[in-house]
Amino acid sequence: VGAGKSTVLEVLRTEYKARILLADTIAHELMEPGTKGLLAVTKALGTGFIGADGAVDRNALAALLFQDPKAKKIVDGLIHPMVWEEIKRRAETAKERLVIIEAAVFETAPEGLFDEIWYIYASRENRILRLMENRGYSREKCEAIIAGQASEEQYRQLADRIIDNNKGREEIKKQLEEIFVS
Repeated sequence: VGAGKSTVLEVLRTEYKARILLADTIAHELMEPGTKGLLAVTKALGTGFIGADGAVDRNALAALLFQDPKAKKIVDGLIHPMVWEEIKRRAETAKERLVIIEAAVFETAPEGLFDEIWYIYASRENRILRLMENRGYSREKCEAIIAGQASEEQYRQLADRIIDNNKGREEIKKQLEEIFVS
């Protein structure tokens, strides 16, 4: 969080005409009223997080998942496979030659879906400053979010490439040019 993935994705989209698939966005789509994802989750957990309009009350769902690790495990077990199925479908039918999948959790992804896994790196302090500036978070909230994520070492071990995003957009462009032109 706060590493600047959105900036890297924007450069990939504009400069390299990449198709960008965001796992979180697809997960939200699968939880829209009338979808099989929402039906499966409400069947398992009830409707206590559904608003009067029939849509998911994101705050209520977040509170439930934060308070009840078992509920989070249930939701993840139901939604993650659906998300990966949809990502795989969209990737396979994309007209673009370059398809980028942005996901924070990809251990459950289908085998062979990725050609490479990239880690967007920014120093802890840069991440905190970005979150405070862009999202209005307190330093304490930033620290708590970062503490709940995998460590930098864990991300680096999983990555085929590391994009350093401490210096800004022009430096990102240089790194991507080295990858795609070399």
